[in-house]
Order: sequence, then structure tokens, then C-alpha cells
Amino acid sequence: MPEFLPAPDPAATDMYACLRVHAPTVLTDPTGAIFAVGVTRPARAAAMIRAAAPGLELPVPDRADAQTFRLRWFAYTHPGRDGAPTRLAAPGEDGAFPVVIWRAVDQAAARTRRARVGGGLAKVGVSRALTVMGVAA
Repeated sequence: MPEFLPAPDPAATDMYACLRVHAPTVLTDPTGAIFAVGVTRPARAAAMIRAAAPGLELPVPDRADAQTFRLRWFAYTHPGRDGAPTRLAAPGEDGAFPVVIWRAVDQAAARTRRARVGGGLAKVGVSRALTVMGVAA
């Protein structure tokens, strides 16, 4: 079983400066990517997304989907030309916070896989935009 770094205390990170959130939360962006902010474990991210799915009209990930999640760390920077106050960071870096990303392309693959076996994902309707994280997953 892989070892995961523990998620830092949100108060000790740049989460609020970057995203205006004080606690782990689920956000989306205009591309359809889903972000579980403030957690490092795929199972915890999947649980957060499942809990947020009805209110945000998100697809519900299963165990196989969690294997496609990508963990990235971000920290505050002065906004550049694109206006994004975040930058990629290293785990343990001062102010760094974790974000588990479920990319839209991985969600599409999950929909295709489920359609072949008779299941289905809920329609993706992005209702909360996260535009400050203009970093490719």
C-alpha cells in the first residue's frame, strides 16, 4: 500500500489566499475538471466528490476512477499575466496545499467504460468555476 503524505492543516497553507476556502472542499473548472482541495488520499478525494456530486451535478467516481486521480501541490504567488495566484509547489514547501485532480478526460474515459458495461455517470454540469488554477494536470 502506498504511503501518502498527510494533508497539512489548512490554516498553515495558502489555500485561502489562492482559493478563498478555509477547509477541504470540492471545486470545478470550466473544462470539467474536478478538484478535491486540501486532501492527499484518493479515497478521501473520492468521498468528497461523491458527497458534493448532487449539489454540483458532478459525476460520481468509483474505486477504478480514484486510480486516475492526480495529486498536485500548489502555493500562492503574486498573480502573473493570467491573473492566477497559484503556482505548482513541492510537498512540504512553505504554504503548499494539496489538490487531487480528476481531469475531464479521465471522467470521459470512465463514462465510456461504464457505458460498455451498462452503467452510467451523472451528467457533468459545472456550476462552480475554479479559474485560478490554470495549471495543466
